[in-house]
This record gives sequence, C-alpha cells and structure tokens, in this order.
Amino acid sequence: MKLSIVVPCYNESKDIAKNAKIIKDKLEELKQDYELILVNDGSKDNTKEVIESIEGVKALSYDANRGKGGAVKYGIENATGDYVLFMDADLSTDLEAIKRTMELAPSYDMIIGSRHAKDSVIKKKQPALRVFIGWCCRKLVNMKFHFNYKDTQCGFKAMRTDIAKKIVKKQVVTNFAFDVEYLYIAKLNNLSVYEMGVIWSDDRGSTVSPLKSSIKFFKDLSFIKKHKKTYSFDEAK
Repeated sequence: MKLSIVVPCYNESKDIAKNAKIIKDKLEELKQDYELILVNDGSKDNTKEVIESIEGVKALSYDANRGKGGAVKYGIENATGDYVLFMDADLSTDLEAIKRTMELAPSYDMIIGSRHAKDSVIKKKQPALRVFIGWCCRKLVNMKFHFNYKDTQCGFKAMRTDIAKKIVKKQVVTNFAFDVEYLYIAKLNNLSVYEMGVIWSDDRGSTVSPLKSSIKFFKDLSFIKKHKKTYSFDEAK
C-alpha cells in the first residue's frame, strides 16, 4: 500500500529540510512505499526555494496564503498513493504513529490522531490558555456536530485517498476548522473513523494567536453547518 504524506508549510524554511529528512528516514526504516508532498502555503520567507532543493520529495507551491486547510487540500489533490496522511511540519506528533496508521489502514476509511485518547502520551504540554481554549473547542464541536471525539484538532490524520479526494471536492473551509469539516463530511457519508492515541509534544515556537484563531474557528463552525446539504458524495456539484 503506497502512502502519500502531505505536509503544509508556511514560513518553514529554517526546519523543513531537517524535518523532511526525519520523515523520509522513518519511512525507509518502516520499508514503507511512499511519496512525501511538501506544500508551500504562500510563505513570506524562502520556504519555496528550500523545499524545491530537497531530494526525493514532491514540492508544491502557490503565491497567496490559503491557510492550513487550503494547503492540505492542494496536497491531497496531488496525491497518488492508496492512503493519504497529513501532518504538521514541526513533527509535533511522534512518527511512530505512521506505523500504527498503516496497520489500521485496511480496516478504516479515516484515522485521526488524538492527544486525549486513553493511550495518548503528552511529552510537552501546551500553555494553560491554549489548554483551556482547546477544551472549550472540543466541547463546542462535539455538541454542535453531535460528535464523540476526544480530539478533532490534532494535526495528524489519514484517509483512503479515493475518499480524501471526494472530501476535498466538498471542502469550503481553509483555516483551522477544516479538520472539523472533514469529520462532518465523514459522518454525513457514514465513513468509518478510528481515533488513535499519539505521542505528542507542544511546539513552543508557534506564532499562531490562540484568541484570534479561536474567533475565526468558531465562525467557521457555523459556516460548515450551513453547508450540510452540499456534503453528500451522492450529490453532483
């Protein structure tokens, strides 16, 4: 089974070459057939030039920043594997999750990493404000969409590629709430989803404002809900 790994990159010129090597080394260790897709999300630094210089990867770019969800969508559209996985460029999720994902892949349409499952391990916690906001987001998302997930926002998720391509055709959100949109589409189309505990460490270098991103996140949740009728795979678009 070939695995496509999509890594959205925004201003990642400092670490992406090193982290791409870590990913490739892990996949070679696992003897996993793969393609590594690095998507430059309209970075302001020289991320584009850096990813294009890395051997053995598929480097994709566009000029205007689309948001993480937009970068993941573009990567999935260009994926050629049987299963597609997307992860954060900072490698906050331990790469041992790849092995377990591929073991579970034949049994599920979608596998989502979870920082709050019983078997998850948090090596480095987030600051208190981010922990509180995350808790509020989980409660609101589960209530609004009638989910029962412990973590919708972990940046490690995998899907059958044929299904992933159907999902991104329906995708309307390109910011952080796109994870919720994917799970909502999965629910409405009766897809099988497995929530998998991961080993995770907080990225202390994150420049994302928790308050500003949360406001946008909450607005996007209502936007997703309004598009419910458009999410069926049976509906022509």
